Amino acid sequence: MTIHIRGIVEFEKILLEPWQGAIDMTRTRMAVQQLLDTHESQSTLEKRLKDYIEKSDAVIDYLAKTGAGQLAEHPVFEWSVNDSILRSPCWRLESILPRYALSVMNENEAHRHVKEHNYKEARKMFMATIDMHKQCAQNLALWKWKLPALNHDVLQKKWHLAKIEMLTGMATLCMLSTGIQKQMKSTALFIVTQRALRNFTRSLAIWSSKQAQDLMNVSEALRYYFSSDILWTSERYGESIRRLERWTQQQLEFGPFEILKDEWAKAPLLLAERHTTNNGAYFDTIKDAAPLSSPVELINTPEATDIPHPPTTQAWDASDEVASTPTELQ
Repeated sequence: MTIHIRGIVEFEKILLEPWQGAIDMTRTRMAVQQLLDTHESQSTLEKRLKDYIEKSDAVIDYLAKTGAGQLAEHPVFEWSVNDSILRSPCWRLESILPRYALSVMNENEAHRHVKEHNYKEARKMFMATIDMHKQCAQNLALWKWKLPALNHDVLQKKWHLAKIEMLTGMATLCMLSTGIQKQMKSTALFIVTQRALRNFTRSLAIWSSKQAQDLMNVSEALRYYFSSDILWTSERYGESIRRLERWTQQQLEFGPFEILKDEWAKAPLLLAERHTTNNGAYFDTIKDAAPLSSPVELINTPEATDIPHPPTTQAWDASDEVASTPTELQ
């Protein structure tokens, strides 16, 4: 993702009445422009973006109260996002695009932490990215873009809402990765995987994207994988085998989550071992187990509600597992 500011806006020449800090705001915008072009320092760019967001919000609030009569002239704000040029005299462009630029930085940092298996920091950066998209969605609720040239994803409220759901799912996959590192029980990992599946499904329901589709498939496959473990532990050997068979032939894209890819790579060998064990010791009939909740059912459940695994032959007390999941895996 490439983002740049095109052209200079001199705020001190635009406002009729002297605005305290107008010159500083112009300089801050120019600094952001230069840093976006040169990529000299990510930490400095992050600081300048936050500073510019604060300053632009203050000016927009001032103009909202006093009206356009406070302007000597109408500025033209122009940015480029990848190959698209976004150009408008609307000041709200300056409340959205700096936040979007910051969200891209945070998301890239989150991906880097995931690849380094630093899931706690990755989740922290995903949550910071979510906050930026929430602010963008709030700002976009106040304005409708009618020009075809401004019909871009980053200027659509629904696109940001879909990103919020997808990033929430990725933050949940960080919790799942931590759980796998700690070798937590499959009952807890099943619940966490199901939460991620719910988020990715919601994201797709709002705005279609390949990334959300790929990670939804990963979450669904791993949900069946951990469900198979639950069934095997409960002596439902045939049902465990059938559940694992369903997804072993699927081609999955794991994104930056190499630990999930490595975990899933165990599935074919695990399936072969269970077939051998069942054929030599248990002789259980290979058959379907009680179905898991469908993705459509999941998206209609409240965020704080976890649908438990279908009952097995052994009593499954998930209360301790589910209650401990958020704090232990964050």
